[in-house]
Amino acid sequence: MSEVITVIEHESVPIVRSRAGGQKGLEEKHADLLEKLEGEIPSKAFSWGHREVKFASYCGVISLGDISIEILPKIYGIEADDAGSSRKALVHMLYRAQRMKLHETGTAKIDLQKRFLLDIFILHFCKLLRAQMTRGMIRKYVSRKENLKVLRGKLEIGEHIKQNLVHKERMFCQYDELSADNLYNRILKCVLAIMLKEAKGNHTLRQVSELLGRFDAISDCAADAVMLDQLIFDRLNERYKPVFDQCRYFLDGLFPNVITGKKDCLTLLFDMNRLFEEYVGSQLRKEGRVQGIRTREQGPLKYFARLENSDEKVFGMKPDFSFINRKNQIVMIADAKWKILDEGEKNLAISQTDMYQMGSYASRYGVTSLALLYPMQKNLTERVKIALLGEIGTTLHVVPIDIRKEKQDEMLPLS
Repeated sequence: MSEVITVIEHESVPIVRSRAGGQKGLEEKHADLLEKLEGEIPSKAFSWGHREVKFASYCGVISLGDISIEILPKIYGIEADDAGSSRKALVHMLYRAQRMKLHETGTAKIDLQKRFLLDIFILHFCKLLRAQMTRGMIRKYVSRKENLKVLRGKLEIGEHIKQNLVHKERMFCQYDELSADNLYNRILKCVLAIMLKEAKGNHTLRQVSELLGRFDAISDCAADAVMLDQLIFDRLNERYKPVFDQCRYFLDGLFPNVITGKKDCLTLLFDMNRLFEEYVGSQLRKEGRVQGIRTREQGPLKYFARLENSDEKVFGMKPDFSFINRKNQIVMIADAKWKILDEGEKNLAISQTDMYQMGSYASRYGVTSLALLYPMQKNLTERVKIALLGEIGTTLHVVPIDIRKEKQDEMLPLS
């Protein structure tokens, strides 16, 4: 069982020649593996320093053979040594962003604070899978050809004559049989086998082993994400779709160990910028529905300028969120940014880049209400209103989002 190193976003981990058990550090062999995986892992997930590696705004798990690195978000109000609370907050963000499902058969009964992140993902998967398997495994018709004593399906005349000149009592038949040994269950078995190798806690190992035992009669296969794209879901197996959505996380994150050649390096990384945007979006859509306002994400696209000689439009603009009233008018634009504001900056530590971007939205989209949403932090614990100077009189709402809360207050004044 591999050892887990827990780090907080933006924390650096030293590279040492030899590490003791429990030491927060990577040996040269782990650094070499991480370096070889750079082409597979998002480029902004980490950076190299002098005999150290610094993890950035991607949180999740990187498994490097006998070491697993658990990267948790840096959240205002949660101490750096309180990994349990950071872990719980991350899982809650994944739930709100609909990356995970929390219900009586999902993650609700999993102890989020005491288990490692990878075990939480695995137990979540096991609960989802078990809930569907109680209603039956996926079965599909498969074509079989056999020499039988009774006619089944249709008689294959040519093969029947070839094989049964002597054995007149037999008939060579082709028939369809409903079988559990199909691509769906082979993929599930493969993913469970990956989880059995990666699970950390004894409880998690038992849960995976018990489920894997139910797939003994299923053929082994080396599944990949391409196989997932081949699956077709209908009314009979649609209930399994959330399970296969979770399979994709594990199959997309499986990479060869460049030393052994075996697939034993696993990454499950979430871009915190994108996750924060999705997390905020789930709340904003709800607020918009209550007030009869439609929420549009990543648009509408407009261009900031055009080239006079060619009339080509340049500098495309796509706000994170646009709020559109019943008259199809944009009444507000908002951007969500997962970033730590620079304490050395003046003006509430909000960067000039962010301010200029919002000012450009006001000018190009003709709105008088804007919002910037950041995670709550030392220099931003209360909402702030900023009046932008200009002819149209635009107000910018700077809104801190307290990730520690399971239920957020109203984020924006959309009415």
